[in-house]
Amino acid sequence: MSDIRELRQNIERLTSSANTVLRRQSYDQILKNIENIESELNTSRKEIEIKNRELEQLKKENMDLKHDYTSISRRVEEITKEKAETEKKLEQLSRTRYELSSSNLVKAFRDSIENMEMSLSTESSKKDYHVSSMNIRLKTNIAVRDEEISFQLPKADDVIPPGNLSEIEFSITSLSKDSVFSDYVDVPDVVGMNLDIAQSKLENAGFAIGEILETESELAQGTVISQIPSGNSVAKPGEPVDLVISKIRMVEVPNVVGMNLKSARRILKEGRLDAGKITEREDSSNTGTVLNQSVSPGEHVDTGSNIDLDVAVSEKKMNGKIIGKDVNDSDVKENIRNSERILSGDHIKNKFHSFKK
Repeated sequence: MSDIRELRQNIERLTSSANTVLRRQSYDQILKNIENIESELNTSRKEIEIKNRELEQLKKENMDLKHDYTSISRRVEEITKEKAETEKKLEQLSRTRYELSSSNLVKAFRDSIENMEMSLSTESSKKDYHVSSMNIRLKTNIAVRDEEISFQLPKADDVIPPGNLSEIEFSITSLSKDSVFSDYVDVPDVVGMNLDIAQSKLENAGFAIGEILETESELAQGTVISQIPSGNSVAKPGEPVDLVISKIRMVEVPNVVGMNLKSARRILKEGRLDAGKITEREDSSNTGTVLNQSVSPGEHVDTGSNIDLDVAVSEKKMNGKIIGKDVNDSDVKENIRNSERILSGDHIKNKFHSFKK
C-alpha cells in the first residue's frame, strides 16, 4: 500500500508541472489501475484470512485426533494384554479337559432324537408317537481353536466354581426335509433401483416394506443402496424388507463477492460447486471483480450446483456490446483477457514508462 501511495504522489507532482489533456487522461487511467490493484489486494487478503481460519481449525482437529489416537493405543495395549492372559488360561484348561466340537455336540443330540423316534415306533403299538423337539441346558467351558468353538465338558468328580462355567441353552426341533423351505420364497434383489420401483417389486412378490433409512451417497436421490434380507435370499411372504436409500449431499455456498473471476471459480470448485452463467455489469471502480452471486453465502445446495455470477467491467467494454453473450464466445474471452492484462503489474509499469517519455 505504501508503494501505491508513493506512486500517486509522484504522479501528482508530474501532472502539476504539465496540464496537457493527454497527460491528464493518462493520469486518470493510472489511478483507475491502481484502484483495481487495491481491490485485488483486498480480495487476496480476504482469501488469506479464510485460509488462516481453516488452518487453525485443521490444527485443532489434528490435536484432537492425536489425543484420540493416544487413548485408543493405550486401550489396544490393555485389550492385547487381557487377550494374552485369557488365552493362557484357556490353554491351561484345554490340557486337562476333553473337548467336544459344536458340530459333534449337536449331532449327539440329533442322534438321541432319532433313537427315541425309533423306540416309539413299535409294531405292537396301535398309535404313532413323534418327538417334536428337545430343550437342552448345558454348563460347560467354552474354548476357541482355529476359529471354531468347542465345549469342554466337566467330569463327574470335578469341583469347579460356578463362575468358571458358561451356561448355554438351545432347542433341537425335528422337521421333515421336504417341509423346511416350503413356506419360503425368493426375496427380489432391488439394489440399484429407485425407491418407488423397489417398493412395487417387493410388494408384488408378497413382502412388506420395513424400515427405510437414508445415507449420503453419490448415487441419485432415492436409489436403493442395500436391503435386509439381501436379494436372492429366501424369507416368508409378508415379512418386512428393510431398505437403505441414497441421499444427495448438501454443501454450503461460499462468499465470492469482491473476488476476481479466477479466484471465484477456484473457491467454488474447492467447495464442490461450479460457476454458472457469467453476466457482465458496468462498474469501472471494481473492474474484473464479482459484484453479485445467484445464491446467497451460507445457504446449502446440492453438490455440483451452478452459481451464477455478475462481474464488473469498465464502461469501454460495455460499449463493446458483449452484454448478454456467452462467456465462451471468442470476443467475450478476448475482453476478459484484456481485463486480466489491465489488472497485471506489467501493464501499469508500461503505462508509467510511456508517460515519463
